Amino acid sequence: MKAEPTSPNWRVGSNLYQTNSNSNMSSSSGHEDEDSDSKNCEPQMSYKERRREAHTQAEQKRRDAIKKGYDSLQDLVPTCQQSETSGYKLSKATVLQKSIDYIQFLLQQKKKQEDERNA
Repeated sequence: MKAEPTSPNWRVGSNLYQTNSNSNMSSSSGHEDEDSDSKNCEPQMSYKERRREAHTQAEQKRRDAIKKGYDSLQDLVPTCQQSETSGYKLSKATVLQKSIDYIQFLLQQKKKQEDERNA
């Protein structure tokens, strides 16, 4: 590529023109490096996107498992079961607290039965 007088790299003298030619050659190889870098950036971006997508899916799977756990607790614990007409949903904290209370109640019942059997 010839250096034109309007070009910012234009210099007077054949040695400088030769330098400009070499710099053009090196800059063209520099463009290849930039292209390689940009090609490397694209897979990195898609790699990041794949990681983000995998993380999003894993997080959704975790949330679904937690939700199923709360739903199962609510179905198993009599004090958490609601009639269809109640119109409101128990909070997760309430489900946990009622589950704890029910388990403690069951443990007391078990202890009472063991005491009666041993007496």
